Amino acid sequence: MEQSTLRGCRDASRRLVAARPPATFAAPESPEPTGDSRVEPVVLIVTVRNEARTIGPLLDSILAGTRVPDEIVVADGGSSDGTLELLRSRASADPRIRAVLAPGNRSVGRNAAVRASTAPIVACTDAGVEVEPDWLERITRPFAADPATEVVAGFYLPVGRTRFERAAGVISAPRLTEIDPKRFLPSTRSVAFRRTAWERVRGFDESLAHNEDTPFALALKAAGARFHFEPEARVRWHPRGDLRSFFRQHRRFGFGDGESRVQGSFYARLAAKYALGAILFVGGFWYRDCWAALVVGVLLFVTTQARRGAGKLGPYGRFILVPFLKVVYDAAYLSGYAQGRLSRLSSPGRPLRDRDSPRASD
Repeated sequence: MEQSTLRGCRDASRRLVAARPPATFAAPESPEPTGDSRVEPVVLIVTVRNEARTIGPLLDSILAGTRVPDEIVVADGGSSDGTLELLRSRASADPRIRAVLAPGNRSVGRNAAVRASTAPIVACTDAGVEVEPDWLERITRPFAADPATEVVAGFYLPVGRTRFERAAGVISAPRLTEIDPKRFLPSTRSVAFRRTAWERVRGFDESLAHNEDTPFALALKAAGARFHFEPEARVRWHPRGDLRSFFRQHRRFGFGDGESRVQGSFYARLAAKYALGAILFVGGFWYRDCWAALVVGVLLFVTTQARRGAGKLGPYGRFILVPFLKVVYDAAYLSGYAQGRLSRLSSPGRPLRDRDSPRASD
């Protein structure tokens, strides 16, 4: 029953995942940002929908960074709060900014943004995140350091204002020490890739409305793309602030895994662990040793989750809230995954290859 947790920035995106066939990974390095004439032009792409409150601060932070993108393309998925009008106003004042109307899911928007740009390097983040001043420079430097690099996976840090948000961040994102660079899949909160790699896998799968970054990263790995993990290319994001939105977000991520048919072995093992707990509970009515084993498993689970919250939360948050949210998180993913698989059975669309890879939270 004991397991460590991850999510996948997309959110999670956001994930520690082994892929078949294995992609080549560069050893992670963190060079200090400096000017380099070998750095190729870069476009920053962002997808938005009703982000009038957050898109301005994001653009301001990007333009104030240590490296400014040569192009910024923002794809609007059909905002009704004035986001597109704000973007067009910014674009009229700054020729580097371009607004693209792309109704549909995030895959549609990301592909439209890439097609509307010309730069050979594509950096990607999300509205609502806070990029560090050197994020763009750090996430693009590996392409200059090693021209064979095709994908750079950046890092993302949860920022919580309340105890619930801090606990949700513990559950939803890995600590840097928990990451295996060879297994880490980037989130679209913090990733950069070569246009040629995007073309090779035919972009993001537009049939997937949820959690599209994982299938995209797995497709790149399957195509043999060379990845580089850059831990210093960091963005910050705010986890969900209440139980309902937390559950719905991660159920949506699980749905995305189900509809794209990824992570099957992970979900099978996760379901088996909870099934084992249920069997031990029921078996305890006949064999008390089953209850003893269940208690040991629960204690190991609680202490493991509490350890992940060390330094971020007090005793209540670590020993009660974090383990509780981990159970909610798992339930959300399992239910979402089942719904996603069923949705493919009822509306199969175009064929998808099964990509079966374990998660770090397993």
